[in-house]
Amino acid sequence: MSGVAYGPVSVTVDVLTTDPGDPSTGTEWEIIEEATIKVSTPFRVLTLDGEVAQDFTVLSLPKGLNTFRVSARGRDVSPGLTATEPTESYLVQVWKAAQPAALRRLHKTDTVWNDDITVHKVRNWWDPDPAGDATLYIKYGYEQMATWAKQKAIDWGGRPPTDKLEHTAYAKQFAFHDRMLVDALARARAPKLRKIAAWAARRAYTLAGVADIDWIRAGLEAFENDTPLPAPFDDRHSTKVWDAFDADTRIQLWATSNSGERAPTAALASVNSLTDASWTEPLPALFKVLRTLLQVLERVHAPDQVQDLDYVGLIGDVRREFFPKLAPADRYERWIGHTIDDVLQPNAGK
Repeated sequence: MSGVAYGPVSVTVDVLTTDPGDPSTGTEWEIIEEATIKVSTPFRVLTLDGEVAQDFTVLSLPKGLNTFRVSARGRDVSPGLTATEPTESYLVQVWKAAQPAALRRLHKTDTVWNDDITVHKVRNWWDPDPAGDATLYIKYGYEQMATWAKQKAIDWGGRPPTDKLEHTAYAKQFAFHDRMLVDALARARAPKLRKIAAWAARRAYTLAGVADIDWIRAGLEAFENDTPLPAPFDDRHSTKVWDAFDADTRIQLWATSNSGERAPTAALASVNSLTDASWTEPLPALFKVLRTLLQVLERVHAPDQVQDLDYVGLIGDVRREFFPKLAPADRYERWIGHTIDDVLQPNAGK
């Protein structure tokens, strides 16, 4: 907080490579305070009116936690007044931080703004976002919204989903059984995601008994080699793939169950495997084809029955093939147990 109510001040910004250490007792500054801030986007120096200060370029700050130390002097000269010339000087020092830290006061000899620093408790993860829309909380009440938030975390394997995961179809079903793996997939780069998707598509077609049919084999090989997909897989938005499956006499899409009813085969369940795997965005594509593979597995293992999809079995296969060193699912640090009353403390005891 500046001393003057309005007017110019002198500001210097230093981006440091190391922690400068605690200021000396004989410092020229009259107030020194610091805190850590998480940097995720470029920083600019703004005026009190919110305009970009033209004397400063975009600050080259490393992403992640940074310590911001602000030193000032001259705030007692014209407190609460309008200044036409700078009477106050400020030094902003920034450096990379390893651990978060609350706001702390290192030094103070001036008389303005004598309020003590108040450190508020950490907001519960199920509390409303202070920057969010409060309409739903007003309509349904805090308790109901908190219950929904906790249940959502349970459904997602013990923690609330990230925005990226929440907008990815079928990710929640896998996260419920193994959030550790789903988080690893969300962090993975596109080439690895495409590799897993290709594995899933080939496995689905193999289990369905159609992987060696010439035009299906050509599509799989093209996807695995990252080359353009041949017909009929070159158009995801048409019925070309379905038409090709339906027209090929080597592929049996329907069978007669033991009860005499018409039942879909594993081949029918596998139709969209390559279409799903080659979806534009790698992460949604992967979860789409994994879901399709689950449906194929269901047709293979229980052709005449409707059973729950074997998420746990497929998750185990993906872990063995692509994440052999990933910590077990039961090692995941949940923020909530399996009921809304079983709230855990993140990083408890650490």
